[in-house]
Amino acid sequence: MKTRQWILIIIILAVVVTSLYFYKSSLQAEASQSANMPEPSATVNATEAVRVDYQKMLKVSGEVQAFKSLSLNNEFAGQITLLNAQSGRLVKKGQVLIEIDHRDEDSKLVAAQAQLTLTKKTYSRYLVLKKNNEISAELVDQAEAEVALAKSNVALLETMIAKKKLSAPFDAKVAIHNLEIGQYLDKNSQVLTLIGVNEFTWVDFYLPQVYQELVVGSAVNVQPMNQLKSYEATIIAIDPQLKRASRSLKYRAQIKSSLLALKPNTLVSVYSPIAANTSLISVPDLAITRDPLGSYVFILDAEADGAYRAKKVKVILGDRNDDRVLVLSGLNEGQLIATKGAFKLFPQMKVYLAESLSASTADKK
Repeated sequence: MKTRQWILIIIILAVVVTSLYFYKSSLQAEASQSANMPEPSATVNATEAVRVDYQKMLKVSGEVQAFKSLSLNNEFAGQITLLNAQSGRLVKKGQVLIEIDHRDEDSKLVAAQAQLTLTKKTYSRYLVLKKNNEISAELVDQAEAEVALAKSNVALLETMIAKKKLSAPFDAKVAIHNLEIGQYLDKNSQVLTLIGVNEFTWVDFYLPQVYQELVVGSAVNVQPMNQLKSYEATIIAIDPQLKRASRSLKYRAQIKSSLLALKPNTLVSVYSPIAANTSLISVPDLAITRDPLGSYVFILDAEADGAYRAKKVKVILGDRNDDRVLVLSGLNEGQLIATKGAFKLFPQMKVYLAESLSASTADKK
């Protein structure tokens, strides 16, 4: 019985020793194979961190204002006899736009001018007679007064006729209207609306009082709602008081109409500076990797064999500018960072640069 137990023990020990031997051999084989395998690596795009000038901007809504805007009203009632103002057309300063029937005044003016001519002749004869003491001074004074009265009547009628001719006070475009020749207008009717034409366009906007007040001459950027491009405008006026309801300050910016010609009351976006100009590091958004602990970039340190070694660096991000991000701290200008493909890197990983970017980086150096 004891002999059988010893034989069983010897067999178990033999099995264990054999298993340990084969296990050790497999480990040595794996280690040898691993030693012969290349180090894990990745190929990525890269770029250098660049320093840019940056000024923090606030986006607010603005409204285009007409350089000049005027509603023409007629003082006297009557029929329209001349209409020289088509809707939407450009009119010049001094151009007669509408005439109201003034035939009665014309006929009265002819009589008044005739009366003025007669009184002038009478006054001239009286002056000659007065020199010869053939007439009293009273008659001369009376004749002089009649001349003045006749001049007054002529001027009154000329003024009435002029008021029935509505002219453009400045170069402008005519708003849409429904006037027709022969149409009767009551007195003090709103006849036409004129929108002034000028080489400048005005944009009004408000900024909350919590931001530092801008000064006349400051630059802002104006962006139409249906465009991606923005245009620089210059502040020309600042309201002397805050708006009571919103505690905001009103500004007026001016831009050349050749750059941006928008119709009055058009809504636009205004980008206004709210902080001093500063210099910050800018990197592509592709270079940023994020996790619950923060934002990171991989700095690439060059090695002797032409490869790079990845180094994970935490950064504090600022504002976004299109497809780039501003870095407040953590990076220095000129450091080479991974961009496209950075998500697959880990610390101390061997890195190769994509051929195109590798060549461009070499050209920069």
